[in-house]
Formats: sequence, C-alpha cells, structure tokens
Amino acid sequence: MIVVRLMGGLGNQLFQYAAGRHLAHLNNTELYADISFLKSQEYTTPRYYELGAFNVACTVADDKMLDKFNNSDFSKKERVLTHLLSFGKNKKYKFDEYGFDENLLELRGNFYIRGYFQSEKYFRGINDIIRRELTIKEEFIPKDTQLIEQIKNTNSIAIHIRRGDYIRNLSSMEAHGLCSKDYYAKSIEFMKREVGEDVHFYLFTDDEAWVKNEMKWNINSTLISGKTTVEDFYLMNLCKHNIIANSTFSWWAAWLNNHPAKKVIAPKHWTNNLQTEFIELVPKNWIIK
Repeated sequence: MIVVRLMGGLGNQLFQYAAGRHLAHLNNTELYADISFLKSQEYTTPRYYELGAFNVACTVADDKMLDKFNNSDFSKKERVLTHLLSFGKNKKYKFDEYGFDENLLELRGNFYIRGYFQSEKYFRGINDIIRRELTIKEEFIPKDTQLIEQIKNTNSIAIHIRRGDYIRNLSSMEAHGLCSKDYYAKSIEFMKREVGEDVHFYLFTDDEAWVKNEMKWNINSTLISGKTTVEDFYLMNLCKHNIIANSTFSWWAAWLNNHPAKKVIAPKHWTNNLQTEFIELVPKNWIIK
C-alpha cells in the first residue's frame, strides 16, 4: 500500500495524488490518501479534500490504516519507530524541496509519503492514466452550457490571476510573490501574435474587484464569476490556450488541457527565490515569460 499525505489546495492535492498514484502503480498496490492534515491544520485559507470531484483511483485512509504507520509524524524518530514497530513492513518517506526527487519512484514496499512533488517527472510514466483519472465527475461540471459552448467555439485563452491567499498572508507573500501586470501584458501580446487577433480571453481570479480596477486591457474578455473551485478549473481547462499564474491550480488546468495546438505561458519566477525553469516544474514545450 502507498499512503500520500494531502496538503494545500486543489493544485497541490493533484500533484500529490499523481506522484502517489505512479508510486502505487510501480508497486502494483493500492493508493490511500491521508486527509487528516487538511482537517486539522488551521490554514489562512481553509483547505478541503477536493479530489472527490475527480475520477481518482484512491481511498481515503482511515485511522486504522494510519495506525499502521505509527501516526502521521515525520520526525526522524517517528520514521525509525514506524519501521521498527512494523518489523520493517511499513516505512515513511518525505521530500520537502522543490524539484524532482528521483528516489521517490525507486521506493518499494509499503510507504507513507509526504511532499508537494511539483514536477511532471513524478508521473510522466503514466500520463495517460493520470489524464483519464483526473477527469471531473459529471455532477461537478458547471451547468452554464452557454458559457461552455462559447469557450469551445472561440479561440479561447484562459488567464489565471491569483492574489487572494498570497496577499492575505505575509509569509505567503514573501515566499510566493505575485505575477506582475507586465507579465500578463507581455503574455497577452505574445498570444495575440502567435494565435491571432481573433481571440477571446477568459479571466479567472480570486480577487475580482482588483482585476476589474487594475487589469484594464484592450482585449475581448470575460471575467468568470460565481463559480466553485472545480467549476473554474473545468472552464480553465476547456480553453484552447493558457496563461497561468505561479499556481499549481492553473498549472494543472493547463497540463490537462487536451487541445492539440495549445500554447501555455508560465511565469519566470515560481517563487520569489526560485526560477521556474530550475525546478523542473513545467513541460519543455511551455513558454516561460
């Protein structure tokens, strides 16, 4: 069995699922998701288990399952105790850094893993499986059929502008930073040159008031409003091209975009201290601005 700890919002949970799913596939075993951290942690932005909206192949781990790993602590002492108390049957593994940890996919046996695993390399070997399982269940798809048809029948480009939890929390702001207006302006002009002038931009954001006041672009655009997180994700993924923020949420919407000629633009800096290209985060055919 493989147990993966879920942390953060939808985008992070998707990365954790994909890495755990690949490891379970390599071990020919079942995948379990530990959601206790979501329920107990006092996030500035509340976090919930969001994978239930997708056709994922995992089971939520119960207390009995977690007891096999001697609780969810990852201190060196607890990792040793887990190994000893299970007579070597169960182990814990963590990777708290950015980038790709090649050791993760070499693990064999029963493991409880922790990390953000933000790289396509963690699941590239089962891309088809991940794309199939990360489809959204029918009951979670938006009922706005007119909007869906508009996105499908236009040269649609999704723009994700993330601000909310990045600006509400000082530590988040210091760590992540915000994508600049210049980044979006350059990305829009690039898309218009590459895709053509006959395009329609769909704006997705957690700060509608700021976007209305500050993002005054001379473009054909629609600000998406009043949708759930999963509905936003579905609509963003439906667009033919994507301009993403430094956000795993829009990263996944772009990665799951199946348009054959899609263009994806990502910001040069994923965090204030890390350049996107140096942490093996984005596929090679994406454009970094």
